Amino acid sequence: MPISSNVTAVNQVLKLLYKKGVPNLSYNKQALLNKISVVQDFTGEKKVMALQTANPQGFGSDFDAAYEHKDSAETYKRFEMFRVQHYGFAQVAGEVMRTAVDPGSLVNVWRNRTESVVRGMQNSAGRLLYGSGTGRIGTVSALGSATTTVTLQTSADIANFETGMDSTMYSAESFAAQYINLATGALTTTLPSTPATLYRKIVGVNRDLQSGAATLTLDSAATWPAGAIITRHGDGIIVDPATTNTSYDGGTSSGNPYGPRAPAGIKQWIAGQLIGSQPYGDTLFGLDRSSDKIRLGGSVLNGAGLNMVEALQTLESNILFQGMGYPTAIAANTLDIAQLKKTALSDVIRIPATDPKQNLNFQSVVFVGQNGAIPFVEDPFCPRGEAYMLNLPSWSISTAPGGMFQLVDWDGNGFLRLMDSDNYQARFASYYQIGCTSPGSNGYVYGWGA
Repeated sequence: MPISSNVTAVNQVLKLLYKKGVPNLSYNKQALLNKISVVQDFTGEKKVMALQTANPQGFGSDFDAAYEHKDSAETYKRFEMFRVQHYGFAQVAGEVMRTAVDPGSLVNVWRNRTESVVRGMQNSAGRLLYGSGTGRIGTVSALGSATTTVTLQTSADIANFETGMDSTMYSAESFAAQYINLATGALTTTLPSTPATLYRKIVGVNRDLQSGAATLTLDSAATWPAGAIITRHGDGIIVDPATTNTSYDGGTSSGNPYGPRAPAGIKQWIAGQLIGSQPYGDTLFGLDRSSDKIRLGGSVLNGAGLNMVEALQTLESNILFQGMGYPTAIAANTLDIAQLKKTALSDVIRIPATDPKQNLNFQSVVFVGQNGAIPFVEDPFCPRGEAYMLNLPSWSISTAPGGMFQLVDWDGNGFLRLMDSDNYQARFASYYQIGCTSPGSNGYVYGWGA
């Protein structure tokens, strides 16, 4: 029978009952990032990726005409990739290291802190994988004047934001962009000198896509112009105050500190006919791609006005027409895949997973292509309204020896004891770049489903 005694009388002896462990509610899978091979061979200053784009022309039906080109040579091009850096820090007090362990804590705080930092680095890399190299993770829907609420232009971009994240704004997604002074909304080529003018901390994230536009809440009021892009603080470009940069290479190739801090993502590699416009300059890693934009920059399709299946069929045929390879996967936002399933079941096949432990969101749906079934990679970090047809074997992530997310322990110390406080610190680092050996066998569609 129910206990009817006065609970207050025994309150001091009642236990607080907790379930063992604390679930981490942040994203725990980087769908496309996990499918690209990591090559730990990036030593030296740059890594050369050479391509042949044309054959010798010493042939033909007429002997004399063919002979005139007897000394014709094949055409070679080369990308000279440079690395970008990404860092992670985990720090706890010495007392916490000794006491926040079983049975005195629901989690081992030191182990959980370090693992969570690495997960955060993985999520950040998973977002930037799709980018142009500007560091953009969102765009404002309209100008803001002395407000703490930011409304995103694309609600699905809310997947790129976390509470506690510091964010910076730029005037546009361009390597010629300017910083935004968040105190006044003014544009400047000089890095704002104080935190109050440079960045804001995100203290609230509205992820409810059903209630309207996704919003961010800032820790203090800010002002910005229409069209401003948002980056994680430290991931955006370093603006050159003396000249206007027009490409991802920025000033890095000449040794000055200006240019990108984010990797050259898929959208920078696969720019097709958009090459030459911002944020896709003619030059990428020292190579002028304007002479053959498709072979050196892939196929890009504006899918506005086409149904989702027609857009994929057109893009696939454009890629296959180039004769350099064929897509092996299609990366798209989870919400777009759901829309595709509702509207195009005759062209999309659902395949039951053979492994009951398999995450069905990753391989349960395929697109019927001209060379067979092409699996979808459902990824919340993929920009909404875009689908990337990728030849996965042509992609790699080149890192310094040690891996993608490595513990900085080359001196034999797994963590540091700070000299001026009772704190212990672990450091992680990524020294890497994203590369593609055959851009022409890849493509993407924007305006997909619009």
